[in-house]
Amino acid sequence: MTLDPWMFDLVLLGVAAEFALLAALLARKGHRPWALPLFWFLVSGALLMAAVRFAIVDADDRVTGGLLMISLLTHLACLWSAWRLVKR
Repeated sequence: MTLDPWMFDLVLLGVAAEFALLAALLARKGHRPWALPLFWFLVSGALLMAAVRFAIVDADDRVTGGLLMISLLTHLACLWSAWRLVKR
């Protein structure tokens, strides 16, 4: 089985829909503080998926590496915002 880039495009679309749905549900229930860690979590995962997508189409390694580095930074932002929320 070969991996086609459009498969990752579908996953990225699903991640965007997941964020929209979860953010709306959290806001409706009054859990707005969790929206920021959730945002960083989903962005980090989406960047990882984008890095895999670019890797399978043999894009420049700097693009894939850059996406992985930004994903790491957004993951650290997720951890930091969740830690601040838990400490409150």
